[in-house]
Amino acid sequence: MIAAHCASLGLALGLALGLISPGFRAVAAQRVRREHTAAAPICPNSRFTLTPTQNIWTSLLLDSSTGRIWQVHFAVSDSLFAGRLALNEEAFAPPAAARVGRFTLQETQNIFTFLLLDQDDGRVWQVQWSNDADKRGVTRQLSEPIR
Repeated sequence: MIAAHCASLGLALGLALGLISPGFRAVAAQRVRREHTAAAPICPNSRFTLTPTQNIWTSLLLDSSTGRIWQVHFAVSDSLFAGRLALNEEAFAPPAAARVGRFTLQETQNIFTFLLLDQDDGRVWQVQWSNDADKRGVTRQLSEPIR
C-alpha cells in the first residue's frame, strides 16, 4: 500500500515538473517514442534504409550497398535544423563489390551508438551520431574481415 502511494506521488510529481520543465518533457517524449516506434519494414532489394534512433528528431540513413551513413533530422519549425549530415563520406565497399543489402545497422544500448556490419566479410564498425560535428562519425573499426 505504501509502495503504491509513493509510486503515485512520484508520477504526480513528474507530471507537475513536466508542466514547467522542457527537459523532463523531452525525456518523457523519448521514452514514449522508444516504446512505440519500430523500424520501417525493409524490402530485401532496398538500397537505402532509414533506422530510427531514440531521439525523436533523428534517424540514420544507410546506403546498404556501400556502408555510407547519414544522420537525418526533421523539425516542426522552420527555425530549427532539418536535413542530412554525413557520418562517413567514404564507402566501405569498392564499387565492384557493392551490392544492395551488404551493410546493416544495429542499435546498441547507448542512444548515440550503432554498429555497422558488413554481412559479406564480418567487419564491424562503431558509429556515433551527434549534433556536434567533432563527435559524429564512424569512430573505429571493431573487427577485421573474417576469411
